[in-house]
Amino acid sequence: MGNNDQKPYSKKEVRNIKVALFFIAAALIFYLGSVFLKGINVFGKKNYYYAVFENVGALHESTNVTLNGFEIGKVTDIKLLSSNPVRICAEILVTEKLDIPKDSKFEVAQKDVLGGMVVNLHLGESSEIAQRGDTLGCFVAGGMLDGVGDLVAQLQSVVASVDTIGQNIKLAFHSGDSLNGGTMIKNTLENLEHTTSDLSKLMADNGGKVTRVVAQLETLTKTLSDASPKIDEIVANVDNISDSLAKANIRTLVNNAQGTIDNANKLLADVKNGQGTVGQLMQNDSLYKSINNTLESLNLLIKDLKANPSKYINVTVFGKKEKKDKNNNE
Repeated sequence: MGNNDQKPYSKKEVRNIKVALFFIAAALIFYLGSVFLKGINVFGKKNYYYAVFENVGALHESTNVTLNGFEIGKVTDIKLLSSNPVRICAEILVTEKLDIPKDSKFEVAQKDVLGGMVVNLHLGESSEIAQRGDTLGCFVAGGMLDGVGDLVAQLQSVVASVDTIGQNIKLAFHSGDSLNGGTMIKNTLENLEHTTSDLSKLMADNGGKVTRVVAQLETLTKTLSDASPKIDEIVANVDNISDSLAKANIRTLVNNAQGTIDNANKLLADVKNGQGTVGQLMQNDSLYKSINNTLESLNLLIKDLKANPSKYINVTVFGKKEKKDKNNNE
């Protein structure tokens, strides 16, 4: 028998098939809608990681997972693994293509003061990359309002102290007894008011001077700033001179100079004591007198020589000698 022998579906069966297909489509749409509302990409690649906590705080499904503030996934499931000890497993879906080191950790933190939560991924430094399905480290950060109770208690104590101080000041101002400090405080405030008034007057009278002083200080500062390179150069030159002096044999120079001075002092002492030729000339006048007498005799001799040269010089005249010779021949 051929296909034509099959009985056609009745209207009731067709209606039942349509209803079944409608419910299947509705269920599929509902599932896809719920997954979409959770922020999960149905058709994208899914990388699931796990974290096991002892206490997840207010963590719940659909909590955002971020990396440095950028959303990279969602918390898709939270379930209890054991009750003794308590172990709670959180399934985390990472939708971004990301290489996560093996030693990375998930941090459950409070997002705002209203109690919103967020899971922050802290990347590790391991060269080994975590694979899908791996369990990574985790920890729960302290809440924003942790310790606020202690702070409130401290603030209440401070407010009470301030209130007590205010009451005491109020009593002091309203009290006329100087023993309670009322008069003293009043006088102090009056003196303070007078001082403030005098200071304002002083500033008003000398405002121009103060302005000029400030301008001169600014000019001096600019001058020093401009001269800073030259000052640095001078300091460098002084350092070079200091280094040169440090390298020179100053001790030897000083010792040589001291030796020269000692020898000069000794020579002067010998001269003073009449030792040596110079000392005798300076201390013994007999040599001076003898030299003076000799000079006087020499002076007299020169004078006599000038007056009577024939007495000392024998001059022979050639004519006279011939005449004498002729006399002798006769």
